Amino acid sequence: MKKRWAIKKLAEVLELQNGYAFDSKGFNATDGLPLIRIRSLKAGTETETRFNGDYEEKYVVIAGDLLIGMDGEFGCYEWKGEPSLLNQRVCRLQGFSGELIPRFLLYGINDYLKKIEDNTGFTTVKHISSKQILEIEFPIPPLPEQQRIVALLDEAFAGLATAKANAERNLQNARATFESHLQSVFSQRGEGWEQKTLEDVSIYFGRGKSKHRPRNDPGLYGGKYPFIQTGDIRNADHFIVAYSQTYNEVGLSQSKLWPKGTICITIAANIAETAILGFDACFPDSVIGVVANPDEAETGFIEYLLQSFKARIQAMGKGSAQANINLATFEDQRFPFPSVSKQKEYVEMLDRLSAETQLLTRLYERKLAALEELKKSLLHRAFNGEL
Repeated sequence: MKKRWAIKKLAEVLELQNGYAFDSKGFNATDGLPLIRIRSLKAGTETETRFNGDYEEKYVVIAGDLLIGMDGEFGCYEWKGEPSLLNQRVCRLQGFSGELIPRFLLYGINDYLKKIEDNTGFTTVKHISSKQILEIEFPIPPLPEQQRIVALLDEAFAGLATAKANAERNLQNARATFESHLQSVFSQRGEGWEQKTLEDVSIYFGRGKSKHRPRNDPGLYGGKYPFIQTGDIRNADHFIVAYSQTYNEVGLSQSKLWPKGTICITIAANIAETAILGFDACFPDSVIGVVANPDEAETGFIEYLLQSFKARIQAMGKGSAQANINLATFEDQRFPFPSVSKQKEYVEMLDRLSAETQLLTRLYERKLAALEELKKSLLHRAFNGEL
């Protein structure tokens, strides 16, 4: 940090205004001013709740105001939306003295908030107080230096935002291209396709087992048998190659060990997610297992087929507090199958496209990570007087 930079508590150079606990009777979706909640802050514009009751003008937030969420993940954000109301557990930084440019503070304060967050104990949700924010000791260079740094960061971050948007768009396009090819296989089928149930093309078709109660009994776990759960299937990409939990002999005795190559289908929580076991494993009754009959179907083809029908299957599970489907959902559901030889051709084509998509995905994800690291590096240099 340069010698001419002062260090001052934020209480010396600005004021903090806490939000207000507006009466929920005035909450609605269409009338009145938008109500800024913590989840609205990251977007800087989005809020689904409005308030049509009485309020004081001092609680109206306008574009350009700096706001801090005081619960959960602490962070300072610039509001970019329409005039809105400052709700409880959100505070506004205002009353800046002539010593500190608000935008200079915006670029630097999040590191300080993150340190407070990392050192905050909590039971369910982390909280930060007004006092903790005002006690932050912040570096304050001369105003011309602040203006120069803000101009440099504005230009650099605009470029980074463009690069990030391009990478995210390319990432979405890569995934959309694969999805388009996947859907075309099952929407443009020709002669020789037959409608069959999963049971028709399986050696074994049924739910997983987890008989013991309670299911989280520690005595079931810590052995050598992989135990797959719905989250493991959701996080897999065609094949399940990792697991986070294992059964011991007791756990295995009340469950079932499914063979490598079993197609797993989630029917609770994350419904209609699918993936193929890359190893022998157990799973609970919130997962359906399909062991393909090689005379009727290719394992990979069934999994790709279920991917393409996922939206339709998920729609079948709507209508309850927690979306779910069951074995019966699939018992009478018929799916299109060509000959096994044709299935193999489609699997080879989709495997190739999937590999290319994964390669592009990793490339764009690395680029996004590199852009985020560059952003952090620029901020570090800026607030250490190195720009």
